[in-house]
Amino acid sequence: MATLRLHHSIFSASSQKVRLALVEKGLDHDSVSVDLQAGEQHMPAYRALNPRGVVPTLIHGDAVLIESAAILEYLDDAFPEPALRPHDAVARQRMRAWVRRLDDVHHPANGMMHYALLGRPALKALSPERLEAMLQAMPNRRDRALRAAAARLGIEAPEFADAVRTQEEMLDALDTDLTNRPFLIGDDLSHADLVALPYVARLEQMGLLALIVASDRRHLAGWYDRMKTRPSWRESIGALPANVVQHWQSLGQQAWPRIVPHLQRPPDVTPAPVVPRP
Repeated sequence: MATLRLHHSIFSASSQKVRLALVEKGLDHDSVSVDLQAGEQHMPAYRALNPRGVVPTLIHGDAVLIESAAILEYLDDAFPEPALRPHDAVARQRMRAWVRRLDDVHHPANGMMHYALLGRPALKALSPERLEAMLQAMPNRRDRALRAAAARLGIEAPEFADAVRTQEEMLDALDTDLTNRPFLIGDDLSHADLVALPYVARLEQMGLLALIVASDRRHLAGWYDRMKTRPSWRESIGALPANVVQHWQSLGQQAWPRIVPHLQRPPDVTPAPVVPRP
């Protein structure tokens, strides 16, 4: 059997989706780390594999696979058991609609929040010439514009307020679809859960757990707690360095008073202070 080789970053939500699936399927793979902060994803050697200059990229034999949603589909085609897609055609389309919505709408919003809250200090430290070079190396114009707004204005950018509202809509929709069912599409784990989880987790990592555990999102909070007990969590999202996550959380919590005015429905709890791990 050909070896699976995953080019990824442990900090990338899209990479985490594929890593979750690989663990859920029990698939061994070689791991190749791509240093996003150093810009390795834009270097010629990596762009030869992935012209978009993003992670992840999965190599299986002679096949070079890009786009996390397509990789998830490939893994279920190539390794059918355990299945991560519903057998029912209607349920499968509901799953794909969720994946499409998360990728197209919530991924850029989540990324905008991440860079405005967490990445701006590093972006501001760059010289104007280095920042411009980094932006121009990004082939996706939408991503480039959002990154520029995050670098220029941080959470004061209009795009940040839009991103916050988009995340609220995502959380409400997730909570609705998790009513009276353990997973997004029904009784079984699917791609929809694996794609949603990194975005929900990133909110906690940004110190915004209050949005997830709000009393009117109790179905979402229960699902999140259950997902965090799975081995796939521990080997992907849960593997982020504790000191990095604690730093992110402190930045988000410091910004919380300036985030609340952007919320359509502020939660009835406030972020708990970060307690360093022993």
